[in-house]
Amino acid sequence: MQERLGLEKKRAQAKKATAGKKGGPKKKRITVRQFLTEVRAELKKVTWPTREEVTSYTVVVLITVTLLGSLIYLADYIFTNLVKVLILR
Repeated sequence: MQERLGLEKKRAQAKKATAGKKGGPKKKRITVRQFLTEVRAELKKVTWPTREEVTSYTVVVLITVTLLGSLIYLADYIFTNLVKVLILR
């Protein structure tokens, strides 16, 4: 038990020693203008999709959502009727 208390005291002391040192050195804040300049520079590096790619991705998403929505509706309809049949039995 005394060993445990000794370990807990050491942990508490270590915690107190590192309490003021969160995350290393302070980071310097940047101005809004510098931030926007960096954002613009990063956005120039992005490979943007073409209009045809966006259209094809949109069609794929719409078809997928429609199919999955229909599947969930069908499963819900079947299970609802199955429960009704079992309860009214």
